[in-house]
Amino acid sequence: MCNLPPKFHSVCRLCLSFCGDNCSDVKLPIFDRDKDKSRLSEMIMTYLAIVVSPEDVLPKVVCGSCASKLDEFHTFRELTHKSERLLEQFLHYANSLSGPIEVC
Repeated sequence: MCNLPPKFHSVCRLCLSFCGDNCSDVKLPIFDRDKDKSRLSEMIMTYLAIVVSPEDVLPKVVCGSCASKLDEFHTFRELTHKSERLLEQFLHYANSLSGPIEVC
């Protein structure tokens, strides 16, 4: 394995931001021992199509900003899926009352 700079593993895996010891931005572990506590690895692989593994040699942390963006994307995705289901339910209900709805 090559010689990596000492701070290599402190770089955010997603945006490459680096904070030293005096930084206010928190670094969050991608892989947490408590499965219920951290879904970062799942969200990275699902939403960004980036494969992350505890066995790879790349940094295993993300910055608070990237973690927040992943959470926002997850919330947005959940909202869009719920909206889609509600629209389909509305169409099904409307069809049951008066027959198929014509598109204007």
